[in-house]
Amino acid sequence: MAPILHIMRHGQGEHSSAVNKDGKNVRDAPLTQHGKDECAERCKNFPSHDKIDLLLASPLRRALQTCVLSFAPSIARGQKILALPMAEEASDDPCDTGSPVEVLKKEFPDIVLFDHVEHGWYLHEGEYAVDPKALNARAAKLRRFIRDRDEKEVVLVTHGFFAHYLTGDVNEKGEQTTGWWQETELRTFDFVDGGEKAVLRETGESLQRNGVVSKDGQAVQRSEQSDKPA
Repeated sequence: MAPILHIMRHGQGEHSSAVNKDGKNVRDAPLTQHGKDECAERCKNFPSHDKIDLLLASPLRRALQTCVLSFAPSIARGQKILALPMAEEASDDPCDTGSPVEVLKKEFPDIVLFDHVEHGWYLHEGEYAVDPKALNARAAKLRRFIRDRDEKEVVLVTHGFFAHYLTGDVNEKGEQTTGWWQETELRTFDFVDGGEKAVLRETGESLQRNGVVSKDGQAVQRSEQSDKPA
């Protein structure tokens, strides 16, 4: 059976336009203190720490930090974070360009597994290009990777724009069809497709938790966010 998948956007990074007007030029920015506080709040409110048997994260610094802080109880009982370049952001701006794996290994010793992170992983070439075709292919490959694992409940910390590709909320031009994910927003999905696309469907509980469907079953539009996620 395919796992339950919790997809989460990282907390506020130092590249955010809310704190830095030139933030997109900050390479691989860490979390701000506000971002760390957001993660602490998510950690406190997440109800399934004891059920998580796989932690995944983009190798960008803000995503790794978010995973470490938000899922500390899982890490405390021995879970490691598997860093996956497939989950990196969907742009080639400096802020979405990662650090050399040697640097990251020193920053996250004994917590993060970098088995899938190769030298030069942050180059936006080939399957890591940022055109819509490549991004859709990368998102499908990541969904298949997760769907076909043996774990039962998985967390993935990724990025606001790429999350739209993961969940199918983009059109053929790569333009998002729903509002931005909020910082540290977490949505829960089931897999509904056993084929190449490995389609996801947000659970009813997640829709209610995030205020998209009310308790009486009425649909509510997701809130917009003024700060473009990265």
